[in-house]
Amino acid sequence: MYIVFGLIILIGLLYKTKFIQHIRSLLLFASLVYFGFIDGGCDCVLFFFQGFILFLMGKSFFLFSFIFIVTLVVLSVIFGAIWCGWICWLGALQEFIYQQNKWNLFQSKKSQKILLYVQISAFVALVIWIILSQRPVLCGYDPFVSVFRLKIFNWVGYITVPLLLLSSLFIYRPFCRIFCPIGLLLYGVKFLPFAKKLRLENCTSCRKCHSYCKMDAIRSEKLQVSSDEFRVATRVEKTCIMCGECKKSECKLLKF
Repeated sequence: MYIVFGLIILIGLLYKTKFIQHIRSLLLFASLVYFGFIDGGCDCVLFFFQGFILFLMGKSFFLFSFIFIVTLVVLSVIFGAIWCGWICWLGALQEFIYQQNKWNLFQSKKSQKILLYVQISAFVALVIWIILSQRPVLCGYDPFVSVFRLKIFNWVGYITVPLLLLSSLFIYRPFCRIFCPIGLLLYGVKFLPFAKKLRLENCTSCRKCHSYCKMDAIRSEKLQVSSDEFRVATRVEKTCIMCGECKKSECKLLKF
């Protein structure tokens, strides 16, 4: 995992350069091949998360999981959500499966809010399940492990694996947006005033960068200034995974 932390630091330092943007797909592919198919998908974010919760419950065996999560949070404060957009092999699998389509699912502000509530509910349910079981419960049900090892281990996998693959085909990073507990933790990190994040300054709402953001994190909305005056404001939501795709619009107002 030291390689992962080193990559986060390196990408964070070079994020503004055009060179690093050109090799993002290569980095994701390398992560997918090595940490996914060669390493068998373990350890993954679900393993680390449940280990983190178990360590907080006094299970000292999971110290490494605790260190991993804490380090990841600290690096995300300093460099932004580089883990999600550049390294995570679970996100990489979904991203390479996804095919651009005309439906634009979950693009509206309302749907984004619903997804957040679903993710929070899943997070709470996951924590309760881990606390009640007091042991790692997710590895046997993780659809990503089944995909990476090319083997379905139980009847649950026959449901979750096709669901993961089919949803990833039509929805950009569905697991990341609906279920991922680490994604929700890093979402919360972005509320810290000193946390690194992508932002728009003095935006004119030309909307050029909108079409590049598959996470639908860049959005415009009409704000009422007075009783008869409105203005359009564009901002980067906290669902941003720092993928940098919006920079292809060559918008000079995007800042990091």
